[in-house]
Amino acid sequence: MSAPDDPARPPSIPPAVPAGDVAAPRAPGDLITYLPPRVWYLTSNGDTMWCRRPYGFWFSSSEAAAAFAAAMGTGEELSPIGLDARDLVTEDALGALRELDVTRIFIDPQIDADSGDVHGTILRLEGLN
Repeated sequence: MSAPDDPARPPSIPPAVPAGDVAAPRAPGDLITYLPPRVWYLTSNGDTMWCRRPYGFWFSSSEAAAAFAAAMGTGEELSPIGLDARDLVTEDALGALRELDVTRIFIDPQIDADSGDVHGTILRLEGLN
């Protein structure tokens, strides 16, 4: 599923995901219905979310986030940070995602051991931005 002819897209990020694995919330109130009560993300500086534009990565546990970071092999030291899901659907948080050019969020992504592709449910944020 990777796009080797697109140098702007990391090879491990799929160019398209089957429709059954995509959700498109229309309002911040809709977004929270797709999230666990506590959401974890990865950071290299203790604050800013690590991402692969246009993709961000959110997890339902610190362990899942740490395992994903290790499997991605970015060469960066990434640490999980957990927040109450309600804190991620505020205008400030959504504005921070816009500043990072994140328009899609993987929820509990998994990496295919054979291909290196990232798979999982994707929240499309275009309707919120």
